Amino acid sequence: MIFSWLRSRRRRAICQRPFPAPWDETLSRVCRQAAWLDEGDSRRWRQWIALFLAEKRFEGCGGQRIDDDVRLAIAGQAGLVALGFPDELFDRLKSILVYPGDWVGKKATSLEGGVHLEWRERRLGEAWNGGSVVLAWPAVRRGGLLQDGPRSVVIHEFAHLVDAMNGPFDGLPPLPRGVDGRDWAARLTACRERYEEALDEGRSVALDDYAAESPVEFFAVASECFFQDPHRLIRGDAELYDLLAVSWQQDPKSRVPMSSLRGR
Repeated sequence: MIFSWLRSRRRRAICQRPFPAPWDETLSRVCRQAAWLDEGDSRRWRQWIALFLAEKRFEGCGGQRIDDDVRLAIAGQAGLVALGFPDELFDRLKSILVYPGDWVGKKATSLEGGVHLEWRERRLGEAWNGGSVVLAWPAVRRGGLLQDGPRSVVIHEFAHLVDAMNGPFDGLPPLPRGVDGRDWAARLTACRERYEEALDEGRSVALDDYAAESPVEFFAVASECFFQDPHRLIRGDAELYDLLAVSWQQDPKSRVPMSSLRGR
């Protein structure tokens, strides 16, 4: 009780401080999505960023230097997903590990007959249940500069964190009160099946192929496109966009001008 009160008091004090002018300049360079936000969203976004940076530990790995460009590029993109629920500071997340490039991680799966298969693969990001997120800085930077189409490794990994708020990673995030969870989940499954069918038939799809990996990755990849290029997602599957608008409690198509996405 006392800890919660002290934390709330500290957070109020942080929100009352002027947002540092150098941070504004840096955000305009490393997180171009800032230009899409109206005055109200921009104010809430900046307050969230200030709180996030005050509470999270950033660690450079493999020689990666941590500076304001790195911290604000990550916090800026993560703050987009929190606009629908600004009081969510991901309290279980304690540290963000940043690498200067892809790193090799272990992956495992169980096969029929009790066979356990393990291998190593290159990765751009990963969310750990133990309270850490791992990110490759080049991919973070591309997402903030809108240089990677509908992709953002930061949004992807924070979508996983939101997914895990109501239990294990399963591709089914917590939903607002009053939403029929079973109906929402059934409709999301239908969207995933349509996507996989189109992918198998070689038809054009809005999402990266990695979305076919599992329901967990489908939700995370679709969320990337939802925030980074909502008009692309609507063209690909308007129902999927509507389902994500319910879960994220946002409507990014209303703030993202179509002209800003041409040529990407």
